Amino acid sequence: MTFWGTIALSVALGAAVGWWTARRSGRRLLSRRHSVQPLPGSNPPELSWLARAHGARGIWLRWAEGDMVQSAVDPSVPEALLSAIEGRLSSLAAPGARTEVERLDDGQLAFAAGDDLQVAMLLPLDAAAGRALQDLEVLLALCRTRGQLEAAVSRAPSHHEALASVAVRLAIDVERRLDAEVAVAVRRARGVQVVATSLRADPHLRRLMAIPGSAVDLAARGEAPGLVMTSDPLGAQPKDRRLRERQGWVAPIELPDRAPAGAVVIWPRGRADLTAGQQVDLNRALEASARRLDEALGRHDLAEQAIRDPLSGLRNRRGLAESMGRVEVDRGALVALDLDHFKSLNDTLGHPAGDAALKAVSRLLEETVRDSDTAARVGGEEFAVWMPGAPLAEALAVAERLRAKVAGLGWGWQGRPWPLTASLGVAAWPATTRSRENLMAQADAALYEAKTGGRNQVRAAKPSGE
Repeated sequence: MTFWGTIALSVALGAAVGWWTARRSGRRLLSRRHSVQPLPGSNPPELSWLARAHGARGIWLRWAEGDMVQSAVDPSVPEALLSAIEGRLSSLAAPGARTEVERLDDGQLAFAAGDDLQVAMLLPLDAAAGRALQDLEVLLALCRTRGQLEAAVSRAPSHHEALASVAVRLAIDVERRLDAEVAVAVRRARGVQVVATSLRADPHLRRLMAIPGSAVDLAARGEAPGLVMTSDPLGAQPKDRRLRERQGWVAPIELPDRAPAGAVVIWPRGRADLTAGQQVDLNRALEASARRLDEALGRHDLAEQAIRDPLSGLRNRRGLAESMGRVEVDRGALVALDLDHFKSLNDTLGHPAGDAALKAVSRLLEETVRDSDTAARVGGEEFAVWMPGAPLAEALAVAERLRAKVAGLGWGWQGRPWPLTASLGVAAWPATTRSRENLMAQADAALYEAKTGGRNQVRAAKPSGE
């Protein structure tokens, strides 16, 4: 088995979950853009292994907070070069994914970068840089997948396997068998949703809702034949997608006695077809996971009923409180949002129109917030977004983006346009309060100021001395 095959199998079996949970004192668990957790310790073994596998003179990992881990650095590497490499990684912390090799005087710098993590290796001039780039990409993918598994395990009862855990393991198993990028989608109350991706697949696909009538939607509902090829499996991709448009295979995760548990999307690498042997391997992987996925989905849906708002599908007030109390961070921000003149909308167009407007705003919230954030409907036309790890300035920027998106929604009812606007209040811990428990009251007070100040605006909470 290859080096990365061993690592991937370990993740798929869940052994890495406990191993990765250790972390350095004082380090935040969540990055500001994605659910990526920093690697533990000052000399993580997987970095040393990767450096030795490629004969690298050094390997560096940097995540969104700006912390740097270096491992297996050759003492002969000059300090000036070390500083230059660290500066280069810092400059790569920008939206968008990229891999590249840069020629240096006495070597090659191979790096893979995304907006959440950057990793680089200093290679000899004669090293196979292409293979090194592939392994660096896998390292970043492992970090993200680890976050999925840890979150799933932390939320599930000890005697049950969590939905995300089963889905991630299935995605990795299919990727390993077929050498393909994989996404796993399941049936939810509001539609069919992607809940996990494999190591090499685009992580931005997670939480994406399949468009009704798309191949994934039909397969997950048992309304399509077995394995089908399509150019647009989900009917829509994330706006900031990295996946190029290409054909993918869709297969239902079939159960013997009822509707499928969901569906998988498979993008084979370097080809568009699946061999007969690969189809057999795919069927074996799906059969091995179908029952466990269906049982985990049932437990998940039952648990979600108590913390989900049935109209919007977002978390309710109880679910928001649960999220705010669960994440171990040393700071965070809460955005409170209230639709302006909502009573007038209901009185004029009727309650079905009001419900449709609430659903539209709920979808907008889900599309705008980070994977690590929690969007909730906490009242009639009142929403909130909990942003763990976010400072006040970042939360204010997100709130302004939400305000602009609501105002530009172009919403209407039965052919009649109706302008929607929202007022927002933002509180941050510890910037405006020393206690996370006071965030909601502070955000509501700031929201009230936005309302009384003219609506369709964002206000920050005033710092308190409690």
